[in-house]
Amino acid sequence: TGPAPAAADANLVDVELTPLPLSIKVPKGGIGAMDMTIGDRKSVTVDIGESGALNIHEMVEKSFADVKRSTKSDKILLPFKKFVRDDASSFVAEVAPDGKQGFVGATMKEIGGKKYVCKTTGLEGVKTAEIAEAALKVCDRIKAK
Repeated sequence: TGPAPAAADANLVDVELTPLPLSIKVPKGGIGAMDMTIGDRKSVTVDIGESGALNIHEMVEKSFADVKRSTKSDKILLPFKKFVRDDASSFVAEVAPDGKQGFVGATMKEIGGKKYVCKTTGLEGVKTAEIAEAALKVCDRIKAK
């Protein structure tokens, strides 16, 4: 069954996602968050331990369907192969960076009346769909400051 929720929370710390008005609970000992803002698009990458890192940014697309379309149309950076899981507000996709197999996951969160995209990072995606799923669960720990 695993540790009690209180014990699990004891291993987590709050990390500010500046310049976004958000924070997230992540495992202790990570390297924190880095502002990745480009122009007007506020974006932060945060270390989440074994599952890698997440990028959280303001959703500039009109809908999450547009985020999916963008992933599906990638032929260069993380060439899209197929969706492994796909629903209205999140997905895990298989990608083929440099002919290798990788996975990316993304989910949309509405916090404080604004929409944000929380997605896995990495130049080759992550190694398995399960790692992507585990990373997306961490997105559930984002909250308004």
